[in-house]
Amino acid sequence: MDKQWSKGTRRKKAIWGSESTASYFFGLDLIRWNRLRQGVIMSVGALNLIGSENACQKGANVTNIIAKLIPENEQKDFADFIFVLKNTDQQYFLRNDIWLEWVQWCRDNGKDREFGESSRIAKFLNRVPEILFMENLVLILHRYTLARYRIYRLSGSFDYMEEISINRYLDYKDAYILGNQAAANRNTLELDFLPFYDYSPEIRDVKNVGNGISFLNKYMSSNMFQQVKECRVKLFEFLRLHRINGQQLLVNGAILNNMEDFLGALEEIIEDLERLDPEMPYKNLEPQLKSKGFEPGWGHNAGRTLETMQLLYALFHEPSSAGLEGFISRVPMISKVAIISPHGWFGQENVLGKPDTGGQVIYILDQVRALEAHLEKEYELAGINVIPRVIVVTRLIPNAGATSCNQRTEDIVGTHNSYILRIPFYDEDGQQFQDWVSRFRIWSYLDRFACDCERDLLAEFQGRPDLIIGNYSDGNLVATLLSDRMDVIQCTIAHALEKTKYLFSDLYWQDLEPDYHFSCQFTADLLAMNKSDFIITSTYQEIAGTESRVGQYESYQFYTMPGLYQVVNGVNLFNPKFNVVPPGVDEANYFPYYNTEKRPTSKTTYWQKRLFEEESEDIYGYFEDPDQIPIFTMARLDRIKNITGLVEAFGQHPELRKHCNLIAAAGTIHSEDSQDREERSEIERMYELIGTYGLHGHIRWLPSVPKQETGEVYRIIADRRGLFVQPALFEAFGLTILEAMQCGLPTFAPIFGGPSEIIIDRKSGYLMNTSKPNLIADVLWDYIREYHENENLWQQISENGMERVREKFTWRLYSDKLIRLTKLYGFWRYTESQAGMIKLDRYCDLLYHLFFKPRAEAIKN
Repeated sequence: MDKQWSKGTRRKKAIWGSESTASYFFGLDLIRWNRLRQGVIMSVGALNLIGSENACQKGANVTNIIAKLIPENEQKDFADFIFVLKNTDQQYFLRNDIWLEWVQWCRDNGKDREFGESSRIAKFLNRVPEILFMENLVLILHRYTLARYRIYRLSGSFDYMEEISINRYLDYKDAYILGNQAAANRNTLELDFLPFYDYSPEIRDVKNVGNGISFLNKYMSSNMFQQVKECRVKLFEFLRLHRINGQQLLVNGAILNNMEDFLGALEEIIEDLERLDPEMPYKNLEPQLKSKGFEPGWGHNAGRTLETMQLLYALFHEPSSAGLEGFISRVPMISKVAIISPHGWFGQENVLGKPDTGGQVIYILDQVRALEAHLEKEYELAGINVIPRVIVVTRLIPNAGATSCNQRTEDIVGTHNSYILRIPFYDEDGQQFQDWVSRFRIWSYLDRFACDCERDLLAEFQGRPDLIIGNYSDGNLVATLLSDRMDVIQCTIAHALEKTKYLFSDLYWQDLEPDYHFSCQFTADLLAMNKSDFIITSTYQEIAGTESRVGQYESYQFYTMPGLYQVVNGVNLFNPKFNVVPPGVDEANYFPYYNTEKRPTSKTTYWQKRLFEEESEDIYGYFEDPDQIPIFTMARLDRIKNITGLVEAFGQHPELRKHCNLIAAAGTIHSEDSQDREERSEIERMYELIGTYGLHGHIRWLPSVPKQETGEVYRIIADRRGLFVQPALFEAFGLTILEAMQCGLPTFAPIFGGPSEIIIDRKSGYLMNTSKPNLIADVLWDYIREYHENENLWQQISENGMERVREKFTWRLYSDKLIRLTKLYGFWRYTESQAGMIKLDRYCDLLYHLFFKPRAEAIKN
């Protein structure tokens, strides 16, 4: 085969990854992966439960499916390829397996590159995430466009096929895993949330998914135009009822008690304001406004007040989506925000690198600072004296070591009135639980934790919060319970969904249950997704993936956990609750390396010694040549973060070791200091790899760097024209990627997940297939070779990376959009959706009380 075709093949493999090796990397052991590849021996009786080849009826309708998908001149090749697949040692093929087998088939049959990449077969296979062989049937999952699927059942003779339902496909997968046990589980629990979404409009074009508020604004403004009287009344009532901390805002209902009087008074006051100096302060306007029934909140001066009232006047008379967003975003509605994050070690010092503790903590602390600053500015512009408060609710850990996690409250640095509130877990005897609990074993504590949160938040806020934000599966579940009990708008932020991180965690949930308790976690995800008012993600791909990869939320559309339940419709991606709101970077900590006037000399000197020279009991390794190009990585020491994968990549490549040094800031070098089983395993593997590849003199391994110091560490690596590598097997977003880029450090990150929307490959950074060490090494070595040929390469990537962050990823943009979303979804909740959501709420409540709680309570630490 020609070189071009081979090169193209390697490129596809590098981009798409190899699910075949994911057994180790994604936390599923090799034995389970081999079981899945080879399949289980299933009796004919079990297969007959769900139909056999005879269920595929020949005829025009079914034969036309093949003709529609594959032209007649390619059908023989298609049948031959399926035959070859069937006769391998696998029964279950994932996308990358399918493509690699297709490439090999093309080589073996003398097909050229154009056929291999552009034929109808190739285009069809490019959109097939799964193929499953069972007896004389072939089941093909066809993702014909983003988040849309058809499932085909192909006859054993490969000459005809028919489309089958999701229910039937899940039955087949159950039978595949359970074998004869499938008969006993025929009446398995089936979950279907879709019928309860009849209260809401639905997005039709998948490209608009992730911009739900824009769609919802158009829908609401259209209703206002078509249902003028009804919508006007709702908007007027919304204004009359609006209060902050008991203070009436905007409209005095005692004076303006009907809509006609209100509209007349609004028109009069607009005319009066148009004659005034725009800079006239509100206090000079207040007597006149109050006399006509207008309370504070319109603006801090005459100009701002006039603009706000003109937006409202236009909304009553010529409603538009832009006008609706423009006015509602100015209404002062949010002053008390509760952010829920129970797991891990939530603090501001000495916590990063501990189990379950990393980017989420950084994200939330930066989020709090940005939200408080935005709300303070908003109330200043609204002309009212309200002090906003953000409280982060987390878990109190009495045995806190060198952290502050045993303190009930902790002020958040960089804020005026925001703090961390810690609430303990209690064991079954009502005693405070003293130690850290893994995020995978947290479920039995959360029901009581939510009750305690409600009590303490009501006391701290002296009333209900205006917004509850959940974080990760556990925090989102608690936020859901609090939102129900307190009748407060809820925002869900997943950060990462374990279902996509741990390959086959749904199919082999029973094997993984003792360690991971995915039956509780996935159920909690379903509850939070469906009950939340809106969901924000950092990237579009988290929701609906890309052409070649399934999105995190998309993976919850339908799946089965054999013997437990089948999910036919788990989450409605086309409901307008999803919005992409990427986070930003703390610009006070992360700024370009060349801003030397902002870099304290003593701090720089200290970290230069720690990174390159100092001998210490908490640092392992040394450099024979400290002047070689430093490759720096920093993350928790667990399998998903794949620090050991980077060490192995570095060790396997002699040329990289010849030109570069590797610095890893991860966890601890002492396994006895770790409480986490997975981290201890990775520590042992680090030592094993260093010894196996003889990396002494080429590697230094430090403990995790304190958050406030990480910016200077990035800049020191940049001073030496080094690189930052984030080698995670999957990264939902990647705050460290933004931080490194903002400091001017060329950054390498996985193509799997959010980094693909942060980095423009080979322009503002580099994307890598991180599923195999050699693929990581290849990308790094390509850069090093090009760097030696082009001295400007480092500078170009550095400058492009900084520019990318400045344009797209700032906390100012984030906080502005999050508060806008809260207000607009709050308006939707009040005017349209609350009554319609009752059926969905009840369905979720039954699932929580009758299914989730008994399973959670059975977990013992």
